Amino acid sequence: MDEKKKYTRRKFLGKSAVMAGTAAVGTSFIASTGCSKSFSTDPDKPNIILITADDLGWKDPGCYGNREISTPNIDRLAKEGLKFTRAFVVASSCAPSRASLITGQHPHTNGVTGLTHIYKTKSLSPFHATLPEMLADAGYNTALIGKWHPSPYLPTGWYGYNERLSGMLPKTWKIKDAKKINNYITRNRDNRFYIEINFMQNHRDNFGEFKFSPDFPVDPKKVNVPDYWTLPNWPEIREEVAKFYSQTMEMDAVIGDILKELDNLGLAENTMVVFMSDNGPPFPGNKMTLYDRGTGTPLLMRWPEKIPAGKTCKGLANTIDIMPTLLEAAGVQIPSGYNMEGKSLVPAFSGSCDKLRDAVFMEMTYHVHYLPTRAVRTDRFKYIHNYSDIAKGLDQCAHMEWAQKVCELPNQPWQKPRVEEELYDLKKDPNEQHNLAGDPDYKKELQKMRALLKEHMKETNDPFLGKEFTHDYDPEMYKPREAGKYD
Repeated sequence: MDEKKKYTRRKFLGKSAVMAGTAAVGTSFIASTGCSKSFSTDPDKPNIILITADDLGWKDPGCYGNREISTPNIDRLAKEGLKFTRAFVVASSCAPSRASLITGQHPHTNGVTGLTHIYKTKSLSPFHATLPEMLADAGYNTALIGKWHPSPYLPTGWYGYNERLSGMLPKTWKIKDAKKINNYITRNRDNRFYIEINFMQNHRDNFGEFKFSPDFPVDPKKVNVPDYWTLPNWPEIREEVAKFYSQTMEMDAVIGDILKELDNLGLAENTMVVFMSDNGPPFPGNKMTLYDRGTGTPLLMRWPEKIPAGKTCKGLANTIDIMPTLLEAAGVQIPSGYNMEGKSLVPAFSGSCDKLRDAVFMEMTYHVHYLPTRAVRTDRFKYIHNYSDIAKGLDQCAHMEWAQKVCELPNQPWQKPRVEEELYDLKKDPNEQHNLAGDPDYKKELQKMRALLKEHMKETNDPFLGKEFTHDYDPEMYKPREAGKYD
């Protein structure tokens, strides 16, 4: 039996026992039974806090150049740590993106290829090894609060989280203050701990709307639609931007309270704080796409003991790199049989980090609807291969009159059939507005990018390798509709 099969079988047998003990209570063993557990107190290991924003774009926080928003606490992480300026998620959809964080794998490898509350069979298998599980095995107390999308109908204890600080229902997922988080940190101040804090402020509600946070008013007349969103600067969209910023600022304030607690407890120096988003902003042509505005993510890492303050990294990074980075920082070896597709970013902490990867790869298969797409991005070029002409659509904006009007503009084809191939010169066209796939001057670059993507798909056993382009476009799908359920 090869090492991978041995490892899989060992985890299957171990998890079967855990699942049998937690199935009745639907949560983690420690939290539900009150049983005590001894955790590592090794001072050479850092505490780890992984913070994810929901639907926050890569250039939306202040530290990424946005002068129309106030995010002092996110900005503090950048000032006191490492800021990546070209980091990308593997999928521009919540569940696939989040599953990649805790598996270090692309969606077609870990099986989470769509929204799991809609496609339950695409949920992450409880027998799949995860980041929190490997950290728990190494003596960390592991916890989760907020959004849980890799497998929302199963207990988080089955995936390596010792404690769950929020309920199973989506209505309990929004983190409005830091009380439970800071209580957990205080309880574990003498332990090594890992906590995953998954905010939802920047996600639209069940009706596809944003609301102003009462404590963080933003005047729509004083903000503009960000250029990189590639949307018109209409008053209706500025109203949406103002609400989006208001929610972002509410999240930032909670992050500030968490950082204060680390300071008060003397834990800041040896606590690694990572901040990122799961995909781009929830506006037409951003989220659900594999353009930079859909896959780019703010990525910040602060660990005063190991990471110099104020460092900027221009190298290409991928969020499948988060898991191996955190494991290496914690001194935890990746099991020899585990199929890790990410690479550790720890070398960037002290050395040069302007050339981390030659290319990053992204994919979509499903969001709410079938949306098969694969992409590769290098320093200069982006190549997208669409496997169906089905349109990207408007997601939760489909009920809005302004969103429908936007699609009448020539550069907003989100309800029109897609073409098979797209190629963009990011140096000349950073917002990916001019498809060069049919330009003879770029024929050699097109061939190179095709080959890069093909080789990646071959190496990772992507089931879409060699599939033909299909015609699935149905104009009835894109008619104005009422706001749908949570996605």
